[in-house]
Amino acid sequence: MKYSFRATEDFWESFYQLTPEQKEPARRAWQIFKINPFDPRLGAHKIHRLSALYRRTV
Repeated sequence: MKYSFRATEDFWESFYQLTPEQKEPARRAWQIFKINPFDPRLGAHKIHRLSALYRRTV
């Protein structure tokens, strides 16, 4: 399945406030997320309410 994401202005404001040491892992996570938002390397948890709505794990 192909996903399309765009970072919000709030995301960029928060991102620019990070230290250089924090920005690098955030960049790596964003690259993984853009390819597959369900990648286990992201360590995301299930969103049960949306999962029930969409009838699949979100």
